[in-house]
Amino acid sequence: IVSKGDPFWTFSGGLAGIITASAGNDLYHPIQAMLVAAIGVVIVYRLHFWVERKFKIDDAVGAVAVHGYSGVVGLIIAGFVLWGAPSSPYEGYAAVNPLGQLIGAVIMFGLLGFLPGWGLAKIQQAAGVLRIPREVELQGLDFSENRAFEAAQSDVINAEKAAVAEK
Repeated sequence: IVSKGDPFWTFSGGLAGIITASAGNDLYHPIQAMLVAAIGVVIVYRLHFWVERKFKIDDAVGAVAVHGYSGVVGLIIAGFVLWGAPSSPYEGYAAVNPLGQLIGAVIMFGLLGFLPGWGLAKIQQAAGVLRIPREVELQGLDFSENRAFEAAQSDVINAEKAAVAEK
């Protein structure tokens, strides 16, 4: 329904639902998990295309949407759905709340995910290995890779013909 028949988002939606619900699967009732997953898929699907249009960021394989957006959305939803549920079976441990979930999401995704990734990208950019060459980018990576394969294949065939001719 959400993917409008797009096979990529049909399969990615299932994975996004699992990831969205996984933040609270140990405490959710099965019906809650199903509803959280369904709501999360709609949010993630729309968020993916909104970020793509608004910020011109291309997530070609949908990995950021399926894993990143689903994880954040799942953590925030779990904070509200499980509000007040104990986070541990032992006395004196904190209960789940939306603010704690939001702070945890910022720490996990921002400090331990985005910042190291951004730092590594800057190092790769400084070393000149972050992007493919401009000529290949204009030509298309698939086209240039396939042409290289054809050239290598013809070299192998010519070498085999030369080896047979020598015998």
